[in-house]
Amino acid sequence: MSELRYRTNTATMNPETRNDSTSQSPVASLSQREGSIAASILLQSSPSHHGQVMKLNIPLVYSFSPTCVQRALRFTPAFLGLKPSWKKRYLIQIGKYLYRFSSQDGNGDGATTTTTTAASQSRMKQKGSPIPLDTIQSKTIHSTRYGLAQSINIQGNNSDEIIAVLQDLPTFCDGYFAITTDGNTRYYAVSTKEEASTWVNSIREGRQSSISRKMGHDGDKPYPKSWEYIDQRGASSYNRKLRIKERIRDIEQKEMEMTGFVGKTGVMPRGYYG
Repeated sequence: MSELRYRTNTATMNPETRNDSTSQSPVASLSQREGSIAASILLQSSPSHHGQVMKLNIPLVYSFSPTCVQRALRFTPAFLGLKPSWKKRYLIQIGKYLYRFSSQDGNGDGATTTTTTAASQSRMKQKGSPIPLDTIQSKTIHSTRYGLAQSINIQGNNSDEIIAVLQDLPTFCDGYFAITTDGNTRYYAVSTKEEASTWVNSIREGRQSSISRKMGHDGDKPYPKSWEYIDQRGASSYNRKLRIKERIRDIEQKEMEMTGFVGKTGVMPRGYYG
């Protein structure tokens, strides 16, 4: 019996495999199954905007502590993770999503930048699932003599809510912006106020473009083929996150129902019909 051989059509390969002449490694295959995508692929596909930022990390124990306890926590060693800290991240806005990566330079101090090397790109690790641009609200944040603050309106009066005190701010950053999605707000610092405004404007434009495209109002505007593939991968990763959240909610709901049943009857259901 003759052996059938199939030849791969390189013209239809995706951006991650079009230049590879050998089969993918197990690590690459696992990465594709999980929906993640390498930072180098995104950067090679002409993203709308990208660059290194500093992300504010506020521990839960600090957030829920009274002011007097927060003051004490600021004097604890950094390795305990009990006080606010800034971690380097690399953001890439492309297509319909905003991708977040751990920066190539670790958590040390240094000015934010938009330049990367091939070696540094290979060390970037994706943080969480990509964020759909059409769900993001973005704005610039200002700093005061007390620290990083955002304006809030309480009963018709505007006031400043301190997010991070002055001594916690990175000394090499002068611009700040925030993105909010699904009720979760993330705060970022960059070198200048102009850079912060650029990020906010780019995200807002991407949001509007994504919404218009979803509603079919984009007209005949060209859309890169590589972005279509990247959007598919981004959607796969984001939808997987939603499925996990939904599964967790179902489990918690069943546990609550079971707790209520046991509370009323005093016994656990057992046997075939339990």
